[in-house]
Amino acid sequence: MTSAPSSNGASVRAGGDRRKAGSGGRITRIFAALLLAAGGSALAETPLRVTVALAPYASIVGAIGGDLVSVTTLLPPGASPHAFDPSPSQAAGLATSDLIVMNGGIDAWLDRLVAAAAPTASVLVITQSISFTPMMEGHDHDVDHAGDLGDGHDDSEPGPDPDTTNPHVWLDPVLMSEAAAAIAAELERLDPDNATAYSARLTHVRSELAALNAEIAALLEPVRGAPFVPFHDAWPYFAERYGLNLVLSLEPFPGREPSPKYVAEAVAAVKAAGAKAVFAERQLNPRSAEVVAESAGVAVAVLDPIGGAPGPTDYAELVRYNARIILANLR
Repeated sequence: MTSAPSSNGASVRAGGDRRKAGSGGRITRIFAALLLAAGGSALAETPLRVTVALAPYASIVGAIGGDLVSVTTLLPPGASPHAFDPSPSQAAGLATSDLIVMNGGIDAWLDRLVAAAAPTASVLVITQSISFTPMMEGHDHDVDHAGDLGDGHDDSEPGPDPDTTNPHVWLDPVLMSEAAAAIAAELERLDPDNATAYSARLTHVRSELAALNAEIAALLEPVRGAPFVPFHDAWPYFAERYGLNLVLSLEPFPGREPSPKYVAEAVAAVKAAGAKAVFAERQLNPRSAEVVAESAGVAVAVLDPIGGAPGPTDYAELVRYNARIILANLR
């Protein structure tokens, strides 16, 4: 996702060279004139310090904020938000944030950290700030093939609340466009002097996201309706958007291997659906996917729902990366 140039030069920090003048008074007059010409914006304006939990939001915040923001991502590349424990140094960095952008649900580990280290920071929770039709976490969308699989665990194992909303909204570019609008609104609220710049960049970002959605829809049209077996329930909004038949998730509760009974029934469901592949994920142990794939006689491919080096760091490239892998393995 590329940053759009500001349409209003007065809204962007001037910075740059400060050439020496012959007298201090003359410098003061020039400086005051420049301030007036820039609509009162300070030349040495400090960027808003924005901390995001997940890499996809860093891309969007950077595209909207440009050089008016400084973005820090908490979740390290390759780590799963389902099992992440922030370090003390990250807590210290959080304390300097002007704005903290959370997805909601998947990054609940950040709640107590914000309360302890950054109680005065503004917090934007995306799933509470956009309009969407919630899907249920721990369940699968269009799961007729998997309706008898149970909860994926032995009866003695406690599971998460089945009524919890699935939080993986960022994998749908249309919902990410809604998130971008919420992010821009919060940046404008915190930094009203630069509202014009944020608004102009938001228009550019939303245009790019609309084009991305059309691109992915066309790319995946050849596999519309194809059986789709992802590793965990990160993909229902993506599958809904692009018409994939989400059969089941191989690991219903990420980081916890499913019971042997669930694996056996998952293999049967994969065969019954006629799936051509199952998908592991870069951030999670692929063992469950490999066992099911071997037993069902299908291929294993690896998706990346979060991105960050060594995966894609730009949001649009992240979506394209996953769509191309899905197309290659389901076609």
